[in-house]
Amino acid sequence: MSVLEDPIDILIVDAVGERHASYRDMLAGTARRVVARAPGAEARQLYRDGGFAAALVRLDGAPGGARADLAAMLALCDAAFGPPVIVIADEIPVGAPSTPLEYLPAPFVSELLANRISCLVARGRLKSELARRDVLVSDLVEKVERATAAAAEERRTSETLRERLSEQIHRSKNLLAIMQSIAQRTMSEGREISEARDVLLGRLRTLGRAHHLVSEAGGKGIALADVVEAELADVHHRVATSGPKVRLSASVVQTFALAIHELAVNAQKHGALGPDAEGSVAVGWTFFECGADRYLEVAWTERGIAAPEAPPRYGFGLTLVASFAGGSGLAPNVTFDADGLRCRMRLSEDVIVAG
Repeated sequence: MSVLEDPIDILIVDAVGERHASYRDMLAGTARRVVARAPGAEARQLYRDGGFAAALVRLDGAPGGARADLAAMLALCDAAFGPPVIVIADEIPVGAPSTPLEYLPAPFVSELLANRISCLVARGRLKSELARRDVLVSDLVEKVERATAAAAEERRTSETLRERLSEQIHRSKNLLAIMQSIAQRTMSEGREISEARDVLLGRLRTLGRAHHLVSEAGGKGIALADVVEAELADVHHRVATSGPKVRLSASVVQTFALAIHELAVNAQKHGALGPDAEGSVAVGWTFFECGADRYLEVAWTERGIAAPEAPPRYGFGLTLVASFAGGSGLAPNVTFDADGLRCRMRLSEDVIVAG
């Protein structure tokens, strides 16, 4: 006889009460407890309440009631809520539920019943263990997938940070180079020390504001309007700005901000924005196309005061502004006429950021 490692409880549904005691004898050593009942509501309730490793339904004696019990038990078994069911009958029941039946023909050898129950319960336990392991495997797969996704996100974040760090280092090197060039040009333009100091500090503050705008953008483009606004904040009531929404790449923001700063300083010292002048400045930008080239032109126009004559040579500021002329074949982009200073600066499409 097959004996399970742990004794189990068995529910017997048999209309013949005289056979109830024999089941206990047949299942001794296999079952810890054998509960035998006649077909009916009590038997079905015991099955529903659980606690049994298997149920045995014998169809002879009172086949109508036993079949009702069997149908109710198999409904629960099919829904994965009930223990397995063994049917003892002369033949497989006709019209039995679609759920597969464990069938034991009658009459039967007592050892066969114990072996069938042992195998059935062992199989049920194995299925439960496999199901539990499937759940564990599914949970593990889900955890691995989440960990893989998290690792991929971490890699993307690390790559983004690495790119930003590289850009920051590159910008810092450029900033230092620009600062050195500004310091050298500022100190070599024949100014008094106090004047040179003020000029240098103004230019360095411009670089600081531009650097702040670039850092705040987080690798995205910087609005041209923001650059202009930052440099003309002190005289904004005398400046009119217009133009489409445009974003500049970080590579051009520092030099463009310096150019606007130099134009503003020149206008406050010698032009339309001077303390005794009643002039104004218009800053506008528009896209143009010339053949296959597309560029953005930024126009600086002073009104209300006659500009002084063009200087014999350009200092740092006008040299920087002139560098935005857009090519050696173009007309000079800085003019001094009767209406005041005018300037056109061209930004190539490769420094314009989408959005």
